Order: sequence, then structure tokens, then C-alpha cells
Amino acid sequence: MIGKFFMACFLVAHVFAATPKDTIVIGVENETKRINPLFDGPHDPALYFVYSGLTRFAPDMKVEPDLAKSWEVSKDGLSWTFHLRDDVLWHDGQKFSAADVEFTINQALNDKINTPARADFEEIKKVEVVDAHTIKFTLKTPFPPLLDVLSMGILPKHLLQNKDISTDSFNQHPIGTGPFKLVQWQKGDHISFVANQHFYRGKPKSPKVILKIVPDHRVRTYELKNGSLDVALIEPNLVGKLKDDKNVKVMDLKSADYRALMFNFHNPILKSLAVRQAIEYAINRKLIATKVLYGYGSVANNPIQASWANDPHAKTYPYDPKKTREILEKDGWKLHNKVFVKNGKPLEFDIYARSHDPIRVALANILQSELSKVGIKAHAISKNSGAFEITKVDSFIIGWGSPLDPDMQTYRVFSSKMDVSTNKAGWNYSHYSNPQVDEALLKARTATSLVERKTWYAKFINALHDNPPFAFLVYLNYPLAYSSKIHGIKPTILGHHGARFTHNVEEWIKK
Repeated sequence: MIGKFFMACFLVAHVFAATPKDTIVIGVENETKRINPLFDGPHDPALYFVYSGLTRFAPDMKVEPDLAKSWEVSKDGLSWTFHLRDDVLWHDGQKFSAADVEFTINQALNDKINTPARADFEEIKKVEVVDAHTIKFTLKTPFPPLLDVLSMGILPKHLLQNKDISTDSFNQHPIGTGPFKLVQWQKGDHISFVANQHFYRGKPKSPKVILKIVPDHRVRTYELKNGSLDVALIEPNLVGKLKDDKNVKVMDLKSADYRALMFNFHNPILKSLAVRQAIEYAINRKLIATKVLYGYGSVANNPIQASWANDPHAKTYPYDPKKTREILEKDGWKLHNKVFVKNGKPLEFDIYARSHDPIRVALANILQSELSKVGIKAHAISKNSGAFEITKVDSFIIGWGSPLDPDMQTYRVFSSKMDVSTNKAGWNYSHYSNPQVDEALLKARTATSLVERKTWYAKFINALHDNPPFAFLVYLNYPLAYSSKIHGIKPTILGHHGARFTHNVEEWIKK
């Protein structure tokens, strides 16, 4: 069976054959529509190649200076002054300056554009250019996550001023200050880069890098074996296919990336708190982690479990099918032909997953099986991402998570202000609204004391538990497979979809 599969891969895969000696070819799952930090998801590796921010992250996730050399913060936390490097050039040779920073942040806050990045900067009241290499931010309220969000790539004012930044051709031919310059983008196939010879942190070690678009995880694994890919994230169930290959190494990378069952609050059945809590107790998370992740992951109980802000004493939902039945019966549901029924309607709903993602499909299927054991009729449905809308299906196997400040993927996902029904820049696809969560997230993102922030995040976690928008399932580890010829890859904590696995790509070299 495996032999037939790999033969099929050989016939259908579009490959580069053996990769060139001066080029590192990296396999990636998805292709972005535009390479622009204001619009791209943080898991797009092309952003790290082209752009750089005022700050960056060390492998241990500590904030480091990048385009900024240093900064000062006022005692009240409302004024931040950043001193910028004076040795930075854009890829077209123009000098980088504070005017570029001012332009980028103002674009992020532009109501007419309404970019997804807006939520990260909405506490900024004013941006001022002090001089060519000094920029000052005045905030409405204290905002400790500022250093993390300023890792977002900065855009060139001289190329984008007075243009429609959302549609301009710049998005397909980006110019940044990052370690690599884009030279060719063949849509649906690959993006080619060359080293930025004038990169301010030192010339990258590899002269050329190619991001090769390989959506199928099995094809990525095959191409690693045949040498037409040098580096790629692979699925846990395929690690065994590379285990005995002396030419390929596999690194186990931890992540803050979780998977969960998202409840749609526009669904009358799932809007019921009793039903959602009953589902929570029906899920055997340890079993799921073992069966689906093959050891590459762990049980998830909340969205910031991998963060410093996690509350290790927070309430969780243990596996308790008896409790599921008790909750439903108390809520007026009665078991009929092995399915709970209320007012003549069965406890029945769909679980959608994107068909190209084997882990999400497996999670949907195992949830269907487990829920059927307690009288809940779930239908696992896998379709292409363009074949359904997340906001309109009953439930969805969702994924989020970031190793950066906990605000980064909590406020936009769970705040009622971020409901996609009213805010196109939001990520609250479940239409969740909880005053306790809203208050906790707002206080947590504006408190200056780390202890106070952690207290509010603990309240946030417990509020989610008491009124769950998601049933959290598992946290993922990512197997990073790479050719034994590649050196310099450093482990770090990854984000959603394995974001940041190329975090130190300028240090990679093929020998």
C-alpha cells in the first residue's frame, strides 16, 4: 500500500529533482494571496524572509531589538520611545527611517483598510517621528504587548504612500528590509528568494532560498525522501517513513498551536450551555492525543496553556460520560434509540474540517465516534476550505495559538468586539459573547503589572470554562524534517500552522 502511494506521488509530484547546491528548498503547505504583514497570517513564512520589525524573538521567545536598537517607557506606561538602527536599507537601496514606521502603524489603524492587524495596535493614540531614527508612540492606555506586536514587518513609505495598500501590485512584488529579496513568484508552484547582501544583521549564509508550494503532506514527505525538498514540516503519522533514512533528520518542535471544536452560537442546539458542557465531558482528550498525534502533542484545556499566563490550577473538563448524560437529562433531553431527543428533535449537528488537513479530519472523525457513544449524533464532514464558511456551519475543527504575548491570539478570537458579523478584521468566528471574558481580556491587555495580567488571564480561562466557545482538544508538536546537508536550524516554540519554523533561516546553510 505504501509502495503504491509513493509511486503515485512520483507520478503526480512536480519536483525540482535534486535541489541545487547553492539553494535551500523549503516545502510549505499554503500559498498566500499577498506578501504584506498587514494582511498575511503570522504563519506565512514569506513574511520572515522579506520583512523585519522593530523587535524580534530569540529561540527562547524573549523579545530582542531588531530594527530598533533600544527603547524607553514612561513610568505611566503611556509613552514609548524607540531608537532605530541607522544602517538599514530597503531591498531597493533606499534608507530605512522612522517615517516608514509611522506610515506602517498609521496604515494598520486606517479605518478604510480595516486590516486584521488593527486589533494589535488599537491602543495607540499617536505615532510621532522625533527624527530620522527615533519614533515615539503615545498610548490611550498601558499596553504591555506592544513589544510583541511591533515584531510585525515594517512597510516602505516611499513605495506605498498615496496608494491602495490592499490592492497594489507591491503585494506580489514586496520590498522589505529582511534577510532575503523576492526574485520570482510563480503562483501555485514556488517563490524564489536571493540573499540580501546588505542585510543589517549580516549576509545570510545561503545564497538562495525557495519556498515550494506542496499542499499535500504525503507529497512533502516523498519529496524529502527523494531529495527535491530540503526542509519541511510533516505530519506525525508519516515520521516513521523517514525514520531509517540516513539522509533526513527529524526535529521535534513544541508549539503553542491548539486544535479545538468551535461551537457556532448561531446554532440553537449548540448555543445551549448545557449541551456544550455535556459535549465537553464526553471527550476523552488523552485518547485523542494518543490516537491522532502519535506522540507529537498533548491534551489541551485552554488557549494559553503554553504561555506564562496559564493558570495551572484552572478548572478543566475531565472525561466523564456519566456526567454528560446527567447534564442532558437534567436539561430535558431523553435517550431514544441511542440518541438524545428534546421536543421531538435529536441532539444532532455537523462537525466540519478542511479536507487538506489530515489532523483536523481525524479529530472530526474521532469526535463523531466518541460522541455517538453518549447519545450525541455528530456528522464529521470534510470539505475544501472554499466549499464552506466557518461562520455558518454548526461546528468546526479550529486552530489558533501563539507563543508570543497571550493577547495576540485571545483578544481577536474571543472578544465580542471581534465578532466577524460586525468586524471584518475579527477572528471571532463562533459569534461568542461573554461580558466576563470581554472584561478579563481588556484588563489583561492593559494592566502594567505582570502579576495583575496573570490574574486577569486566570479569570479569562475560568470564564471560558464556565461558558465554553470551544471544546479544547490537543496541542500540537511539529516534526520538522530536513536534509542532513542542512545545518544551522535552531529549535524554538512554534505558533499556528507551525509559524516561525524558519525563524533563523538566514543562518541555514547547505554543506
